[in-house]
Amino acid sequence: MPYVNNQGVRIHYELDGQGLPLVLMPGFAGTLEDWRIFGYSQVLSKDYQLILIDPRGRGGSDKPHEVSAYDPKLLLEDVVTILDDLNIDKAHYFGYSMGSLIGWRIPIYAPERFLSLILGGYSYPLLGREDTNNPIVTSIVNGLQMALQEAPDRPMEFFLTTLEKSMGTPYPPERRAQMLELDARALVAASQALVQGTIPKAEEFLPLVNLPCLIFIGEADPYYAEAKERTSLVPNATFFSLPGLNHLETYANTELVLPYIRNFLAEVSK
Repeated sequence: MPYVNNQGVRIHYELDGQGLPLVLMPGFAGTLEDWRIFGYSQVLSKDYQLILIDPRGRGGSDKPHEVSAYDPKLLLEDVVTILDDLNIDKAHYFGYSMGSLIGWRIPIYAPERFLSLILGGYSYPLLGREDTNNPIVTSIVNGLQMALQEAPDRPMEFFLTTLEKSMGTPYPPERRAQMLELDARALVAASQALVQGTIPKAEEFLPLVNLPCLIFIGEADPYYAEAKERTSLVPNATFFSLPGLNHLETYANTELVLPYIRNFLAEVSK
């Protein structure tokens, strides 16, 4: 399996397909297998060379337990290190949820390495920092810590069962099996790091973004209103939403999402 080393942390990645390079970065509790489970890889690999990444703390990548190891800037550096390893100068980028959070850093730290951004299921922080009282992140941290306390021998099973009840949506069996293998302590550290980063304020920075952007979200996602509002600040952005779908449902409804993505990539690749 191919790996790169970024400051002592090994990051696992895989390649699918041929064509212009397209980085795929999954959500917070996801691995590169998400893109195959939900069917994205099978379609997009027909036209693009997919660079599928296991974010640090998940899948085949190293799983440090220190909060400092999951600074979002480091997560973006992992992506750039992989592009360097492959001798790729520029790539398209598609991230969902946490993958979108990483993607919002691209115009700040590495705009010269990317051709376009596809960002789903997350919005740019209005004040330039993730809210330390973010109810979603707080719920994840509390849930994982409770799972480690109540079921130390099977914390992810305990956490997923509780999460599915709260969402009212079960995870697909393949993805659930993959998530059961995750390291709960690494996820706690990663989630805590997500609320500690600071970046430029939205109103000051987003009007300066010049990369083509496609931003999407489910209308039942708690980030929906924010994502729609932030998109209006980005000069070269296209926005679409999926009525009635929550965070996970939007990610999983590949047949609804992919037509927008394929059209966008075809247009910006001309």
